[in-house]
Amino acid sequence: MRIFRHVAGLPDSVRDSSVAIGNFDGVHLGHQAVINEAGKHAKKLGVPLSVITFEPHPRRYFRPEEPTFQLTPLRSKVRRFEAIGVDQLLVVHFDADTSKITHDQFVDTFVIGGFHAKHVTVGYDFVFGAGRGGDVDYLRERA
Repeated sequence: MRIFRHVAGLPDSVRDSSVAIGNFDGVHLGHQAVINEAGKHAKKLGVPLSVITFEPHPRRYFRPEEPTFQLTPLRSKVRRFEAIGVDQLLVVHFDADTSKITHDQFVDTFVIGGFHAKHVTVGYDFVFGAGRGGDVDYLRERA
């Protein structure tokens, strides 16, 4: 599995992926179902399976007063992704700048610009972008 820390300069080999997006803390059965669904589409389309995740968990940024709670450290998450069959992983550093990215910018930068996603899979309650401006319906329209 190839691991990337920056969307800028992703090699052409990552393009045309089936992408699963989420924090995936715990990589529990529900998360695995999202990733496996993206994997089914990757096989069907003959493209790599990619995952976009965030580190640290956005909760740390938005609720710093709460005790840090993380089910799975990044290193463990990476091992689980690899065991599931993920081909490439983009770990997005979540900070003040990341929190200001609009849902449009997120799709343009990461989903379309970074991976040229052929298919996108997220959990049913996935929201993203500044102010949680994007959701599953928005992704259906754009991606």
